[in-house]
Amino acid sequence: MIALAVAIVSAAVVAWVYAGYPLALALLGRLRPRPRSVAPLEPPLSVIVAAHDEQEVIAAKVANVLGSDYPAGMVELIVASDGSDDGTVAAARAAGATRVLDLPRVGKLAALNAAEREASGELLVFTDADSLFEPGTLRRLASNFADETVDAVAANVVRYVEEDGRPVARGEGLYWRYERLLKRLEDRVGSVVSASGHLYAVRRSAFIPSTEAAGTDDFLISSQVVKGGGRLAFDEGAVVLVETPDEGGTELRRKVRVMNRGLRSALALGDALLPTRTGLYALEVIFHKLLRRFVAFFLVALLAASFVLAASSTGWWILLGAQLAFYGLAAAGALLAHTRVGRLKPLWIPYFFCLANGAAAIAVLSLALGVRFTTWEPACARPSSA
Repeated sequence: MIALAVAIVSAAVVAWVYAGYPLALALLGRLRPRPRSVAPLEPPLSVIVAAHDEQEVIAAKVANVLGSDYPAGMVELIVASDGSDDGTVAAARAAGATRVLDLPRVGKLAALNAAEREASGELLVFTDADSLFEPGTLRRLASNFADETVDAVAANVVRYVEEDGRPVARGEGLYWRYERLLKRLEDRVGSVVSASGHLYAVRRSAFIPSTEAAGTDDFLISSQVVKGGGRLAFDEGAVVLVETPDEGGTELRRKVRVMNRGLRSALALGDALLPTRTGLYALEVIFHKLLRRFVAFFLVALLAASFVLAASSTGWWILLGAQLAFYGLAAAGALLAHTRVGRLKPLWIPYFFCLANGAAAIAVLSLALGVRFTTWEPACARPSSA
């Protein structure tokens, strides 16, 4: 009976995280939608870029921002160099950034806070050095602030994958398409869980500095808006292009680091994780950010329970066989990742699924052991176009 209960609960949790939660959001969006207004606006903007050793991409980033169709006199670009020693500061100044802060190594969040103190814009636009966006994107972001309930806007991150992209790159692209769906559904009923550091905007009056150096800056900054009573919207039309990683080992380490910091950021919300405090948003954080990080543990429990049940009933061999086949395909996908065969969907999808959930499990364990990631190492990937 215990094995049966473990199997049922584990399967239910996994099904809820990946299918039940988005379906519930879709239903709620039909029953109780929360529409918001959008209108052309041109308030003063302060575009803030934190950079660490990004000489190769910073000039293109400055050109991308200054090439926007937003009125030139209404945009200031602040580059906060976080201890760069590769020429990033000189390159940013030469490219025409409004202001360049040459800071010691203080961490990304501290660098963003320093830039915010120097900013003069009504809206703060945070964006990564390796992310490029289309000329009309700043206008698109600003238009969302016509709704007085909106205090922050998350952009639509599009991970582009080369035609011959490796399994990890393909998996990352699929992951972000799924994230886009969740954000679209969450935006329909209220606030999205968080913004991505690649590009988001915050109303200056709603900005609350954070000092949690071991957390993710984008989650900490954007979630404070909701904690303060505002709405964090999602604009699918504000597109930012980001290159996908293609090496499993590198991506695993990156995900562990990001998820560890993301968990710390979510837990730092404190009483905002209570539905009595922030309503639906608290449940979104729990289901979207927290519970999903524990899926690997439920998958292991389901597999173990299936072995026990299969020993006493042949009918359970079907469930056990399906799981073993799935993990077998994932293993084959990992072994063949650098071959053409490894690019087949039946291999790379299970492989990336296991990679992502394995990273989440390691992140949870590292958090429990007190591991803190306080420094950041940008990828310096360069999108080919935007």
